[in-house]
Amino acid sequence: MNQDHKYLIDYKHGRIKKGLGINCHLDNFIRHKKSELIFLLGHDNVGKSYWIFWYFLNLCLRHNLKVCMYAGENQKGQILRDLIQMYAGVPFKEISDNDILTYCNKIESHFVFIPNNKIYNPKELLELIYKSKCNIGLIDPFTALNRDMGYEGNYKFLNTARQFVNQTGITLYINTHPVSESGRAGNLYPQGHQWESMLKPPLKDHIEGGKAFLNRCDNLYILHRLTKSEEMRYYTMVNVEKIKDIDSGGQLTLMDQPILCEFNYGLGFKINGIDPLDDLRGTINNELEIPY
Repeated sequence: MNQDHKYLIDYKHGRIKKGLGINCHLDNFIRHKKSELIFLLGHDNVGKSYWIFWYFLNLCLRHNLKVCMYAGENQKGQILRDLIQMYAGVPFKEISDNDILTYCNKIESHFVFIPNNKIYNPKELLELIYKSKCNIGLIDPFTALNRDMGYEGNYKFLNTARQFVNQTGITLYINTHPVSESGRAGNLYPQGHQWESMLKPPLKDHIEGGKAFLNRCDNLYILHRLTKSEEMRYYTMVNVEKIKDIDSGGQLTLMDQPILCEFNYGLGFKINGIDPLDDLRGTINNELEIPY
């Protein structure tokens, strides 16, 4: 039986395997799968990078995956500090020097960092991700690439990225920004709203580069935070705007019903009161062990 025939029979009998989850409410909407092209969209300074680092840490520890990251706007040491603190479950300065190094070694067994001291063109960066032998690649942000930013350049990049995930099985996550229009007065909550005059999340059509990105990606997640709200500034709001393959898990969030990820005092996030890292945190005796 060839793969296509197998899929048809498996689908009929409900045997389609679900994508990977992180053991919390988020799994109802977002599942990690092989060979997908995923965009994360959000205004600047809402914590997109921090959220995706936390999500990757959960995936890596729970499913023994590896991530290759190009973080053009964050230094490796700062990322490691945040990941160590999330994993340890205590403030970074309360961790002993020896334990910091132990945590660091374990995290670096799951995370490969591409140096950000140069700007890469798409071909160079994708080759580095492929050679890392990782399951996941991250480009953060998309605008850090050295490429033609025009219409033809966008389609050339998208076709290259699509071919890359199809051929390698690597899932590629790309952080993006919205167009300038999304940050103007027309995108503020209206008078009388509980968040009056605060900036709304961008719409999916606001993605920099336009409809081509919506058409070519598998999934699109919009991340937002009300940084001026005393009540909501510690919640990252995740809206799922596109899931191409719902058979293997995932679904769209409803209008004005984002997934609320509560900032957990620098230890990642809680969702509906659940910290999915809780059962993954190792205990330190002579060495730290990661439960797989």
